[in-house]
Amino acid sequence: MEGMLRRGLLAVAMAVGILTATAVPAQAIPPGDTLLVFAYYDSPAKTTLVGQKWSGCGQPAGQWGVVTPYRNIFFTPC
Repeated sequence: MEGMLRRGLLAVAMAVGILTATAVPAQAIPPGDTLLVFAYYDSPAKTTLVGQKWSGCGQPAGQWGVVTPYRNIFFTPC
């Protein structure tokens, strides 16, 4: 019984951690027209860029490479 409770609490803690780590606070999004860029990396160290997605500034969206869980999000003014 104690083992099940411990696993359940660990699962909840991990879920909250993942949701918190991947959320972008609303105040961090700059006002006006911006280029939204997702940069994807090969590992948690984020040293090797393996893909990107972008959209905004009145231009067509695009992408290259692969999508991974290791990403940075950039908001670049147009």
